[in-house]
Parts: sequence; structure tokens; C-alpha cells
Amino acid sequence: MNSIHERNDTIPMTSLRIGSWQVSISRCLLPPGQLASRYDANAADWGCTARRYQLETAYQQTLFASGATDLLMGVSGEAQVLDCGVGTGSLSIALQGLLADEPINWHGIDTSSEMLDTAEASAGHAGMTISLKLANVLSIPYADASFDMVMAAHVLEHLPQPDRALKEMVRVLKPGGRLFICMTRRSLFGMLIQMRWRTWAVTEPQGMAWLRGCRLSDIGVCSINLGRFAGLGSTAFWAKRPC
Repeated sequence: MNSIHERNDTIPMTSLRIGSWQVSISRCLLPPGQLASRYDANAADWGCTARRYQLETAYQQTLFASGATDLLMGVSGEAQVLDCGVGTGSLSIALQGLLADEPINWHGIDTSSEMLDTAEASAGHAGMTISLKLANVLSIPYADASFDMVMAAHVLEHLPQPDRALKEMVRVLKPGGRLFICMTRRSLFGMLIQMRWRTWAVTEPQGMAWLRGCRLSDIGVCSINLGRFAGLGSTAFWAKRPC
């Protein structure tokens, strides 16, 4: 199923056609407050999860493939980067590791206060300073066209209408800026994540359709290798906001 489900609080899990019958199963999403509470409860152990799936290494490979480093190194002055659903900061730390001493102004938002505390500690350990805010990706507390790059790792699949969040991310992206997102893909690992967290398991055509719906250009896609525990469990998508 490649379209967003008609209801606002469910996501499609599976669909089966039997003769003239079409049987579909959807699952109710976790309410935003309950989702934030779950991440609060898991924040202390999330560093172990990041190491298990080699997230920083995996993200670096796809960030480099997306051309993010060339874009940010070409910015005049201090580049502005926003990490939506920053979590433990793995995505920002991975990108920082590719940029050496480039002047970057790092920002991050998350709905989990415990995750923000973890991200601040992780970023400090990596020698980064990052401005963090408790906020929802559906209502990003920044002005239009504020950032050279906006990114999110495993955030959109928690939402009933990922395209709404994408449009909000594009709103704060400068013309010519880069959007970079990672989402769990359809696989055995994806099914396990989907069952635990009630998320989408996204196909490449589905993710690309969401990006095209936001009128983005130069769309790219690449599988993310999460190591021997999960294999090619996620997909990275990137695109450019036209000038």
C-alpha cells in the first residue's frame, strides 16, 4: 500500500486480496504523549542500541553518499543544521565526524526530554555544542528558510501522516538546502520494529512519493546497513529544495 491511510490515527500493516475481497489490517499509532514517554523510558539504554546497530558508521556512509558534506562545506560562513527527533544525537554526531573543523551551527528538537538530555551529553562527549529544544516535528519552532540542512532519523515512521512533517521540515529549509531522512524499511527487522513501536515500514517508492509530494528535486535513496543484527534494515532518502 503506497498511499497514506484515510484515517488519521492508524497505519497500514498488511493487505490481502482474496478473489473480489480486499482485506486490510491497520494498527492504531501510539499517541504523541505515550510515544514521548516510551522514549523517555528508553533514553538511558539508547546508547547501547546505537552501538549495537553501528548507527554513526551507517549514517556516515549514507550522509556522504547524499552529498551533504559537499553542500555544507560550500556554505559561506556558518552552516545551519537541524536534526529533527534528535534522539541520542547519533545522526548529528555522524555528520560532524565527516566535516572535520567546518563551522556548523547545530540544532536539534525532540518530544522526549530524556532523549534531549542524552543528546546533550553525547554531543558534548563528541566535542559538539548543539542547541536543543523540546518540540514536535509537526510544529518546528524556527522561521521559514532557516537551515542549510534539515534531517531526521527514524522519526517520520511514527506519524500517521509523514507528509505533514516533511512539509514542515521543508518550510524551515533554505532554497537549495538539503533534506536527509532515514526510515525503517520493509524487512524482517522492519516488521519487528513496526510491531514494537507501531510504525510504518517504508518502501523506497513510498518514501520517494512523499518527497515528490513536497515538490523536492534531486531525490536520492540508499539502503542503510545496520550491521549483523539488522542488516539492511533502514533506507536513507535525500532531496533538495529547489531555489
